[in-house]
Amino acid sequence: MLKKSKTYLFNKYLNTPLRRSPTAMKYKYHKQYRLPGFDYSSNNSYFITIVTKGKKNHFGEISNNEMYFTDIGFFAEELLKKANLKLEHLTIEEYVIMPNHVHFIATIFREDNDFKIPEKGLMPLVPKSISSFVNRFKGRLKRWANENDFAYFEWQPRFRDRIIRDEEEYVVIKTHLQNNIKNWESDSEKL
Repeated sequence: MLKKSKTYLFNKYLNTPLRRSPTAMKYKYHKQYRLPGFDYSSNNSYFITIVTKGKKNHFGEISNNEMYFTDIGFFAEELLKKANLKLEHLTIEEYVIMPNHVHFIATIFREDNDFKIPEKGLMPLVPKSISSFVNRFKGRLKRWANENDFAYFEWQPRFRDRIIRDEEEYVVIKTHLQNNIKNWESDSEKL
């Protein structure tokens, strides 16, 4: 049962039809980082965390409960803001950039959400999915860093996600993001 509330969307009972890749059995011994069989291009809201390699503080530092961005941090924020202007199928509802990681809530909503599994490649990206957006975001930021003499900047491979299941969970995550900077001292991502 899909429920739309304000600008975010969640699938209360995850009733989105699960579609299994025809090649899923080939990779059964590969560690799975996403919910198996779930369509990450489906109309839902997702909580995403992307971390820098080695949890290095490439995006800035926090002092007196304020985040002070480096050039890399400024560009990361610019990319997230531009996503809302450029992408019709995806909205960044809330985000926070921390010294060594980025959290955001992204909502995918498409009228014509026909899931088609690409048939090329080992583990192909599904167009207009959360994975394709994160891949593009990470790639653009890394490319910009390389072009601007910040070649030392690197991401950890992969990212963490959570499919937001209901409005209560959405509010809890949004509150967490809004308080993340002032809770930096107790953050599990802080080294």
